[in-house]
Amino acid sequence: MVTLDETKTMELIPHLKERGLRITPQRLLILEAIISQEGHPTAEDIHQYIPYTSLTTIYNNLKLFVKLGILNELPYGNGLSKYELNHSKHYHVICQECGKIVDFNYPNLKEVEHVASELTNFHILYHQFEVYGICSSCQDEES
Repeated sequence: MVTLDETKTMELIPHLKERGLRITPQRLLILEAIISQEGHPTAEDIHQYIPYTSLTTIYNNLKLFVKLGILNELPYGNGLSKYELNHSKHYHVICQECGKIVDFNYPNLKEVEHVASELTNFHILYHQFEVYGICSSCQDEES
């Protein structure tokens, strides 16, 4: 029986092929790990999901997926990054205590890009927007 996570992973195969990547079991497992963890896993989180794949292989493939636009890399302090599929434009709220990242949708802030372009004479390619706070779990621990 095929799981929902496996189905979602299989849907990514055409995107990998379009970018000239070989479809290896390790690459599929890394993508499946990201999908199954429903969040923003670190390379270490992915390694726990597939411990028989070396951490070096995981890091190398994550870098490649980011370079090819398949994944977004979300740096969050201590030199660590979290990863997500590059599937929709959205923003993030990040807990400063535990590093939890939550997606939120808001109308695309194209006007900010326009103003930045006008003020700096840059050709703006994209923007990122992050809001920092303390999640409810960390707030409960502080009480």
